[in-house]
Amino acid sequence: MRRDLASLAIVASCAAGLIGWVGVVLTRNSIDVFMQDWAVYYAAGTAAREGKFALLFDFQRFTDYQYATLGPWLIAPPHLHPWLYPPPYLLLLAPLSLLPFAASYASFLLATGAAAVAALAWRGAGRVMDWPRGLMLLVFPATFIDALTGQNALLSTALLVGGVRLLERAPAWAGAVLGLLAYKPQLFLLVPVALIAARAWRALAAAALAAAALVLASAAVFSLPSWLLWLDEMAGAETPAYAAWRADTFLRGYSLDVCASLLGLPGPVAMAAQIAASLAAAASVWWVWRRPGAAEARLAVLLVASIVATPHLQAYDMVPLAAALILMFRVSGIGLGEFVLFAAVWLLPLLRPFNLPSGAILVPAVLAALLVYAMARARA
Repeated sequence: MRRDLASLAIVASCAAGLIGWVGVVLTRNSIDVFMQDWAVYYAAGTAAREGKFALLFDFQRFTDYQYATLGPWLIAPPHLHPWLYPPPYLLLLAPLSLLPFAASYASFLLATGAAAVAALAWRGAGRVMDWPRGLMLLVFPATFIDALTGQNALLSTALLVGGVRLLERAPAWAGAVLGLLAYKPQLFLLVPVALIAARAWRALAAAALAAAALVLASAAVFSLPSWLLWLDEMAGAETPAYAAWRADTFLRGYSLDVCASLLGLPGPVAMAAQIAASLAAAASVWWVWRRPGAAEARLAVLLVASIVATPHLQAYDMVPLAAALILMFRVSGIGLGEFVLFAAVWLLPLLRPFNLPSGAILVPAVLAALLVYAMARARA
């Protein structure tokens, strides 16, 4: 029975993934959002190369700039597309913006997708790569949403998985890889917690040095004012532009903050719930990483906890959840409860709390259940 359920899970996940890719190609909504986030990145890289940092950190002007320079590629009606990343991400995007728009999009996705698959398939030095396991990442719904919009979840997954898997053999290189994740601070939050809990001091020092090098390099290349403008943007959460973006984009997300807001809770209460969830996620990482355990099980806890902790979570950001499921999956067999949980997580990016009221309850419940399960697996 357990082997039958494992086989069914593999077949069903592959079928769901293939259906999702067909849906990406055929549906009108998919056409409307095709490459829309890559347009933000490409325009940001172009603006950075031209030294237009005041433009980059002005929500409306930067949105207008995108439609002025990339109008033929943007099918959907204009709405706010702000730049919210810290300057280190521009170190990658500025060179890519030298390529034609479609070529830069394809290059980024192919490179980050290959890196994420390879990181998941790697089994250690001298061992055969487990490509079937790595390729399973490509049929997760969040992966095709990431590819459709031109997002960076595959890059983040490659850095998290690859960095942790290097810890035992090359802690300094592991820390350097994990430090690069500072380009997306909300997913970097729990990396220091894990490294401190594991007493991985060399990796922690390397991660701090890598993150510091990114900060210094971006300040040297793009000037210190680029950082001051970004910090000012992050502090401007009460501006009308930020409020418009929150209503238009942020509240279409999946974080506990968003789900609580969609359920009608006041803003401070929703934020308090998110802070509590982030602290609980950090505690789970500390509890698991403080004790010896299987490396893949500890990695799965970090991946799930990082998703729970982030205050800004969109469907494409859930790619690390697929990596966690694949790491925890046993071909030798899974129970009925595990099958139901895995299926729920696999379909999680499709629940859309903004459009599906029950999703505001189901998403936090499924994420909490997965985190508890990952912790139990790590300690077993």
